This record gives sequence, structure tokens and C-alpha cells, in this order.
Amino acid sequence: MADDPTRAAEPVEPGPGEPSPPVPSQLVYLDVDDEITSAAARIRATDAEQITLVLPYGSRLATSRINFRLLAREAAERNKRLDIVCADASARALAAAAGLPVHASVAAYEAARGGTAADTGSTNGHDAPTAGAAASTSAAATQLALPELAGEDDVATRVIAVPRRSGPRLPLVGPARPPISPRLAVGAGVGIVAAVVILALLAFQLLPAATIVLHPRSRELGPLSLTVLARPDVTQPDATNLVIPAQRFTFPLTASDTFTATGTKVVDTKATGNVKFSNFDTGRSNHIAKGSIVSTKSGIDFATLADVDLPNATIQFPFTIVPSTASVAIEAVKPGPNGNVNNNTIVIVPKGENRRLTRVTNEEATSGGAHENRTVVSADDIANAQVALDEALKAQLDGQVTGAAGVASGIRLLVESETVGDATLSVDTTTLVDTEAADFELGASAEGSVLGVDQSPIQGLVGSRLQSQLEDGWALADGSTTVDVGTPTVLGDAISFPVTVTATQVHQVDRDALLAQIRGLVATQARSRLEVYGDATISLWPDWVTTIPTNGDRIDFSLGDPQPAPSPSP
Repeated sequence: MADDPTRAAEPVEPGPGEPSPPVPSQLVYLDVDDEITSAAARIRATDAEQITLVLPYGSRLATSRINFRLLAREAAERNKRLDIVCADASARALAAAAGLPVHASVAAYEAARGGTAADTGSTNGHDAPTAGAAASTSAAATQLALPELAGEDDVATRVIAVPRRSGPRLPLVGPARPPISPRLAVGAGVGIVAAVVILALLAFQLLPAATIVLHPRSRELGPLSLTVLARPDVTQPDATNLVIPAQRFTFPLTASDTFTATGTKVVDTKATGNVKFSNFDTGRSNHIAKGSIVSTKSGIDFATLADVDLPNATIQFPFTIVPSTASVAIEAVKPGPNGNVNNNTIVIVPKGENRRLTRVTNEEATSGGAHENRTVVSADDIANAQVALDEALKAQLDGQVTGAAGVASGIRLLVESETVGDATLSVDTTTLVDTEAADFELGASAEGSVLGVDQSPIQGLVGSRLQSQLEDGWALADGSTTVDVGTPTVLGDAISFPVTVTATQVHQVDRDALLAQIRGLVATQARSRLEVYGDATISLWPDWVTTIPTNGDRIDFSLGDPQPAPSPSP
């Protein structure tokens, strides 16, 4: 079968005694617009150990020695050998400076290899010429069809003859060009060299990049213990003396209730009655003074309540004596039920009276004598009622403080500072004492007060104290300040707040100033310079770059989250 110029020549097994064929390689054809990334991708996608890149005139890849160095490094990392075929002498010079073998044409490459090479074709998808087809073409008609240089009209690539120096004439790959004068060639060469130098400098300036993340140092600040006073005589927060304003709020209070009387009173009453005196003395009258004592035979005494005058007794014929009589009211000398005696039991006349001439008796029983324990309002009842009313007033104040009626939001009312003023009672309690009653009513009214404080200024007061604790070059981390306000203590008309403050301080970083300091430094020097401010992570691209770019636009410098400073070594 005739050779197909679009296919690579198949390897032939060596016969007995014949030398082994050379190791096959792959030809990779690149377009004019192919960049370093696409060339590197072709190297990675090729399985052969020997790769030959065929570059056309004007290839963008052949404008910088750095591109060839990167391709050489890419091939070396994958244990591949890389050759360059290019008809452009300046491009070959750049590739050779990068340490790569160069060839002026595919035929020259195959002649140097002494064998054939497999063809992978161009990146645009057209078929590429095989090494076999190139070897079978006569010297007079040697033409290589480079699809990347051919247009839709399939114009063949022309061969440019080069004056022979030390070897046979070799065909050059590339489109036909008109003859160039020596002066123009020298000028073009100088221009190309200058362009290469400029491109190399631009690549050195623009290609390297650095990414730097600096985590500023942080340290804990505190805890700082402070005491803040709140006083009603202060109108503005005082950061120097740590004093804030306080207010006293007043509330009207009223309370009333019915209370049980628990006092007792012993009530003893004296028995009363009447006695009748009789005078049997015919010779004279008898006067018995008020208060004279008459008694029963058992010794119960009664006093007369008025004077008694008895005229002389008279005699009736023949010998009957008719006594004179008079009645008078009496009262038992001792109170109690013993004074209640039956009729005709009071028969003992007052002392000094003649019992034969003067007689006494009670024609009716005496009565009214008693001994009773009655319930009355005692002084203790009044005192207990006042205590109960005071507690009711205090409870009412507690309720109003809890409801905070009429108090602006943000004001904290301190129940520890509650005060109930002197109560005014609804009645004069002196009129209630010893009043006989089972219960009594009593009411009271007073004015309650409590201290209120707006604690929000405490944050600002302690914040200024924290600022004074900062080290030079450090600042408070945003949102790191913690203020713990303890249980307040009421000191008369003032309130004492114990306050504990903690925060985090962070080393301040002037990003632009640091960026100006580290540009152009070796990475280790830059990291050492940044260590003073925090932990720095430096990433350079490409990998062979060892210094921070001098072009600030090629440096991505950002600040990460603060990190605690390392503890000092023991």
C-alpha cells in the first residue's frame, strides 16, 4: 500500500543482526497565537519521552527566553526531552539560551536524530505531515505542508535556501519571504534583540507575583477591676473620678386594713342596793353619816351613799315603842359578785351605833356586783397594725418599681435603694387604745422613693481606662471589650458598681508603609521584617521566584484575623 502522507510511519521490527531503530518522538505543531499555557498543556498530554515543538514564524511563544525556560522545566519535571524546531534564528537563539536543543527545520531535526518522528499535528485540528513523507521528498522539491501557516487556499510552504557553511544545505520551515538586504537584516536583528530584552524586563516586572497574608499580633488586656459611683448630685459622667449621674424617683403610697383587737381589760363592778335603818331610842334622834359601813354576818361590807337622820322613837299606849325608820342607798365596799347578797342579810350596824337601839336590814337583795375580762384595743395592737401598714406600703413601692411607671427606658431602678417616708395614719391612735372592740380600722399614706441609674455611660468610662493601658503601637480590637458589671451596693444616697473589664489589643499595621518596606526583598527577609507585626504567610509565583516583586500591583497584601502573640520562652 502506498504511503499515506497524513499518517506517521509505522515502526518496523529489526531483523536478525540489525540495529534497533531509534526511540520514536512526537512532533507538536503550534499556532502563531499559542501561549505558554497551551504549549505546557501539550507537553503534559504527550506520552512520548522525546517531544519536538515546531514553531512558526511570529510565534508569540518565541518572544521570551523565560517561556523556553518554563517549557524546559515542565518537560524536565516529567522526565521528557524537549527539542525546538524553528526557522526564526532569533527564536532559536532564545531557545538555545534556555538550554534546549534547536533545529532549523524538521528535516534537520530528523537528520540529527537519524530516524523518524511521530507527528501529533497542530493545535488547530488539521493533519500534520509525517516524518516519512518528509524523508521521501527530493531535495529539489522539498516542501513541508505546515497546516498552521496554510490558508484555506492550501498555499504550500516555501523552502528558503541558506548558504552552506559546514554541512549540506538544509531546508527551513516557514513562509516564503522576499530577500532582505544586509543593512535591513542587521537593523532587524538589533530591533529583535532590543525587543527581546524589553520583553524580558517586562516579564520580570509583570510575571512574578506575591500573595502575602499578615495576621497581626494580639494580646489579652486585663482583667481590670474598677469601681463606678452613681450619685444624684452629678449631672454628667466623670471619666476622671469614674462617677455617673443617678436620679431619685418618688411614688405616692396608700394602705389600709381592718385589724383584730387582742387586748384585754378586767372590769370589776360593785353590788348596790338599799338598807333600812330603825331607831328605837325614845330619848333622842340618831344621825348616821354618809359612808357608814353596814355588813352582813359573813363580813361583806357596804357603804351608805347618803346621810341618814332618824327621829326619836315614840311610845304607843300602853307600852309599845314605835321606832323611826329611814332608807338609804348602799354600795359594796369591794367590787365583785360577792357583793350580791340576799335580802335581810345586811344586819350589822355601823361601828359606834348601839345595836339595841339602832337596827339595819336590806329588805331586798343587792345586785350588780361583777368581775369581767373584756376585749379592748391595746397599744400593741396599734403598733402591730402600723408594722403591717408599713409592709403594705413597701410592697406597693416594690410593685411600682417593678412596673417602672413613668420611668424612661434604659433607667435601672435599684430596689436596694428603696425608701418609704414617714407614714401618716388615718386616725389618732391614742383614741383607740383601751377601746372596747373586737376589731378596728387603720390606714396610712406615705411617699416612696428609689434611685435610678442609666448604666450605659459605664462602657465609655472604662473604655478610656483601657486606652491608657495600651502599649505603644497597639490598639483595641473591634468588639473585643467585655464589661462585667457586678451587684451594686447602696451607700446612703450613692450607688457603687463593681466593674471588671477585659479586652484584646492588636498590633497596629500600616499596610502601605509595610508594603513599601518589603518590595524587592528576598522572601526570608520580608518574613523577618513582618514578624515584628505578626505571623506572615508569603506565596510567590512562579515557584522559581525568590523575591517580592518591586511592582506593588503584583503584590496582594491583606490582613488576616489577629493571632495571639507566642508565649515567652521560660
